[in-house]
Amino acid sequence: MGNSSGGDPQISVLMPVYQAEQYLEEAVESILAQSFDDFELLALDDGSTDESPRILAALADRDDRIRVHVAPHAGLVSRLNEGLAQARGTYIARMDADDISYPERFERQIAFLEAHPECVAVGTAVDEVDPDGLPIRPLDIRPSHEEIESRLLQGDGGALIHASSLYRTDALRGVGGYRHGLDGGEDIDLHLRLAECGRLANLPDRLFLYRKNLASVTFTRRIELRRNQVTAIREALQRRGLDPELAPEHPPGTSQLHTVWAIWANQALDAGYRDTARHYAMKAFRAEPHRHWKLPIRARLGIRSSLWARWYRAIREKMGRSAIDPKSP
Repeated sequence: MGNSSGGDPQISVLMPVYQAEQYLEEAVESILAQSFDDFELLALDDGSTDESPRILAALADRDDRIRVHVAPHAGLVSRLNEGLAQARGTYIARMDADDISYPERFERQIAFLEAHPECVAVGTAVDEVDPDGLPIRPLDIRPSHEEIESRLLQGDGGALIHASSLYRTDALRGVGGYRHGLDGGEDIDLHLRLAECGRLANLPDRLFLYRKNLASVTFTRRIELRRNQVTAIREALQRRGLDPELAPEHPPGTSQLHTVWAIWANQALDAGYRDTARHYAMKAFRAEPHRHWKLPIRARLGIRSSLWARWYRAIREKMGRSAIDPKSP
């Protein structure tokens, strides 16, 4: 439990909200249910035209730890910097309006930062689910600073999940908050700048439910997102005195749903979630049957990627030729 003494809270939760009526109440309730209760929740509505403002107002009437701020639509970075300027807590917790924090998230994270003063941010492992809550996979994350920074410089934003992280407020303000002009890459940029003033860490515990939302910028503006990530990485390499050309190249990128569905099917299959795997295998197959015809068979039989690859190699060795394309899901 937190120490609610009537003064400034220890944690300020920054939760940007935009057209989030479907998941919003559940997300907020997961914060209100935290075992560590000394926090304020800054709900930063970015000009939503759905029921989000009404839902937030009703929730704020029930719990005075919720502070609602409604402003014209200006984007994620503007709302986050607005929240950072208004935050009263020693720590900043991020939260998205379509995710869920498990009850011990804040308690475990704040205990870690208090025990490790050299760390400026700590994330957690997460459970990934689809937009309807079907499990895709548990995502265990590398815990050490060196591994996190290395993966960030390779373009892996999941090395430190932004929405699951707890930060030192002074550190966030000290690096200038979030930078405009890097939409979709603002998290990698922030984490690389934080890595220059302190250490980053991840808790091995899965304390967060991370929703893969097809309406998010990750899927609707994938190519632009990747360009902004690469820009942030190049600038980080320059600050470190390294060759910016070491930044990863722009991949082709795709927002094609059948490809996303095939990825989710494979991830769920490897994680043992066969119902999810069958669901997305069939969606991918119906969209592109000539490309994904093997996927429903594998999902039905429970053949994971590693087994499929071993089977393929065995067939090749036996037949002496490429009988099956292992890259096709």
